Amino acid sequence: MYLDFFTLSEKPFDITPDTRFLYLSPQHEVAIQTFLYGIRERRAFMVLAGEVGTGKTTSIRALLNRLGPDVETALIINPLLSTVELLRTINKDFGFAVPQNNGSMSVQDQIEALNAFLLGIAKEGRNAVVIIDEAQDLSSEALEMIRLLSNLETETHKLLQLILVGQPELEDKLNRKELRQLRQRIQIRHTLHPLNLEETQKYILFRLNRASPKCCLVFKPAALKKIYECSGGIPRLINTLCELSLMAAFTEETHIITKKIVEIAYEEMGDKSWVRPSFWRRWKNVASS
Repeated sequence: MYLDFFTLSEKPFDITPDTRFLYLSPQHEVAIQTFLYGIRERRAFMVLAGEVGTGKTTSIRALLNRLGPDVETALIINPLLSTVELLRTINKDFGFAVPQNNGSMSVQDQIEALNAFLLGIAKEGRNAVVIIDEAQDLSSEALEMIRLLSNLETETHKLLQLILVGQPELEDKLNRKELRQLRQRIQIRHTLHPLNLEETQKYILFRLNRASPKCCLVFKPAALKKIYECSGGIPRLINTLCELSLMAAFTEETHIITKKIVEIAYEEMGDKSWVRPSFWRRWKNVASS
């Protein structure tokens, strides 16, 4: 609707995890490099945590784009699966499916097929990584099965690396007594925090430039600061607020995003239940540092 008006070739603030629009703040680059190291060193378990909208999924997709042909990957985006369904999904994403036996799926059959696959690529000098997004929704039974998958190994190295990606609730779940064996096996942990003010400003300008380096659109400094204050530096909320700001500016036929326009956009966001006192207490120091 507003693309031609602002001379944009595409929407700069879509909330889809498009890696072309990934602004690599220092912490996002560190996260990617950390997990690249973990995969290269065959660390069995790794965890990436962060609040909703901090860029976990996009960072993981950027990580996948940096892996070479020597790494087989399986990305699980729906963790609400039974144990056998989880195993079947992992195998299917690796590129093979285990046929059902008399119309049913066996956990043992799935594990044996996965182990044979991993041994085969290990002989070729390659390794395999399973990434599970929204891992806070995994059941305790599924998490226990994931722990058991870490037992797939040779005498010298693990056959499978597992990366759990989730909201802070994932850490709470991993701290349960019954999951202590899994918790003890986690070798790499990384947490994504909201962007600070400077990073928020760079994030917005980066996405605008990526959408069109010749766009006719200007964010006033006061508007950028207001976006940061309203979003708390959460990339997904920044996107939503910027999208609404562009629509408001288009309606007013102006190419300049002012603080007033941002305030109008903020009121259009409707439900603001995400602005929780506990959220701000938790992240305030990090986001404003």
